[in-house]
Amino acid sequence: MAEESSRISWFDQEKGPLHLSEYFQRMDSWQQAIADGKITPEEIRDQASKVIALLKVVEPLVNETERQMITETLYEMAVLQAMQASAVTSSLQKSQ
Repeated sequence: MAEESSRISWFDQEKGPLHLSEYFQRMDSWQQAIADGKITPEEIRDQASKVIALLKVVEPLVNETERQMITETLYEMAVLQAMQASAVTSSLQKSQ
């Protein structure tokens, strides 16, 4: 998060999981997108553009080993996101 100057661990030292939900809920981009209670396709495209722009800044800053590790992490996060979306969709379908 660009607003925070001190380094915060990505992990909860007691529980172990990532703090991602705590991070994204505080992000201005999330707050603005969810303000009206819905996420639009335009907001998703805007967020995708923001992520791409950030990756274009980060990529030249890392060496090849770091780049490979970051790439693998991004891919695994995409798998996690897809799994979560699939679980939510499945849960919603069961409740109908």
